[in-house]
Amino acid sequence: MTGQLVFNLLNVKNFNSDDFYVNENNLEASELINMWPNWFNGVAVIDGPEKSGKSHLANIWKESINANMYNLDKNLIFSDININENFVLDNFHNLSRENEENFFHIYNRTFSNKKSILIILDKNKFRKINLKDLESRFNSFSSATIKAPDDNLVKALIVKFFKDQQINIDPSVVAFIIKRIERDYVTIFNFLKEIDNLSLENKSKISISFLNKFFDF
Repeated sequence: MTGQLVFNLLNVKNFNSDDFYVNENNLEASELINMWPNWFNGVAVIDGPEKSGKSHLANIWKESINANMYNLDKNLIFSDININENFVLDNFHNLSRENEENFFHIYNRTFSNKKSILIILDKNKFRKINLKDLESRFNSFSSATIKAPDDNLVKALIVKFFKDQQINIDPSVVAFIIKRIERDYVTIFNFLKEIDNLSLENKSKISISFLNKFFDF
């Protein structure tokens, strides 16, 4: 896998690696993906809050090497995991204590087969692993964290969001929003969706006066 990884952090419609914004907030995670297959003990862990782009990044890796994708949000049956192929395990923070040993065996067999696992999780939702052997192994895995967005990333997210809606938004409006919005991916996404919906409902152009009409900043 070569070149810079690219992903749309907010409005995921596809996993085209030509659609990207990588900055220092997510550079560590994108570089970790680029290190494959040289992950220590065959596993990489990407941590990030909701809407931060970690699952999109995982899908880029999945599609680039034709890996499988499994989701611990979907009542995963561990026996369904193909240990003869590389795979992504999304929402790993949902791993129950009852399934820790199941995953540990899956990992050992996958590693023996010289295949890789990409683990996606949100550490804010991740409880301490109870099984000592798994905890020790998990702590050895290569890992990276997607950080909270800074001003540059917030700007990119705003511009990208409205571009996806085919809306041209004035730079002064973008600057106005940046100064007032919380540095949290879900908050940003929900706020931009609300602006878009209000604009459609009122058939109004998005401007500073429009924002002041509907929001108490």
